[in-house]
Amino acid sequence: MSSDPRPKILVLTPSPLLDEIMSPRAIKVLEGLGQVEWNRTGRDLSQDEVMERIKGCSAVFTSWGPPLFDDELLDAAYELKIIGHAAGSIKRFIPPSVFERGVVVTHAANTIAASVAEWTLGMMLMGLRRVYIVDRKMQAGEAWPIYKELEPTGLYGKRVGIIGASHVGRALIRLLRPFDTDTIVYDPYLDVEDAAEMGVSRVNALDELMATSDVITNHAPTTEATRGMLDTRLWGLVKDGALFVNTARADAADYDALLVELQSGRFTAALDVFPEEPLANDSPFRSLPNVILSPHAAGLTIESKLRLGETVAEEFARYFNGELLHHQVTSNMLFKMA
Repeated sequence: MSSDPRPKILVLTPSPLLDEIMSPRAIKVLEGLGQVEWNRTGRDLSQDEVMERIKGCSAVFTSWGPPLFDDELLDAAYELKIIGHAAGSIKRFIPPSVFERGVVVTHAANTIAASVAEWTLGMMLMGLRRVYIVDRKMQAGEAWPIYKELEPTGLYGKRVGIIGASHVGRALIRLLRPFDTDTIVYDPYLDVEDAAEMGVSRVNALDELMATSDVITNHAPTTEATRGMLDTRLWGLVKDGALFVNTARADAADYDALLVELQSGRFTAALDVFPEEPLANDSPFRSLPNVILSPHAAGLTIESKLRLGETVAEEFARYFNGELLHHQVTSNMLFKMA
């Protein structure tokens, strides 16, 4: 039996994923806080294995591939005080009963959000300036494409419609400020005062956002209320020459209806997510000249992944030092989370 009085911290994430999200600094912080039990198996632990290892642990570190914290697991976790998720959504494995038992939950969604927002901004610039078309032409052997024929436009002063004042949506708003955009936001949970503080305007209907925006970018969480909300009618409202960017989830958009509009050539899209992934080799999206495709990669950089572990380690340090957490998730946040 260990004589170390410090709290026990169970890290469920195995290598090689752990090596990608855990910097030396994060390791140092965790090991300075308590007795750390690492997952050395090279795989995700089974529910039974987690139940055995979690006994007596005060903190659990998770990332992609976590177990379901159901009542049976929570009964075994009799000392559990905090769960830190080094990834985004916690909804699939954290049921309301976790909060009911007084367990604190925190996550690294903001860390991923910064990286996704950066990618989104890049897609806006690339899409408006037609960089992807020039690249394709030059890669295909066209020595010096006549760029002005592509009618490139800039982001400065454009109306940008943001669907969802989520972590990513808010991070993007900050990145847009130097471009002096007319930024409007559709989000039923965003109040006028909060919108004004961020320097944006709230719109009450998606119709207005879809019909008037030069750039439309989706950052809505996947919930029953958002599933399929971008439908045929709304796609028909999009301005000719507009740009649609999706770095959230595909569920909010009717991709069949989107495909029809894109095949008409009326507007452009930059798509990082799809209803089925990986995108099929014979998908018609692959052959459209007005579409930029990426493989669900918006949140992934070497630096952003390493910050995931650091974010959770720092939250654990705040918790055990009696400080306020920066990224705590509460039970009343669950209904509007992805």
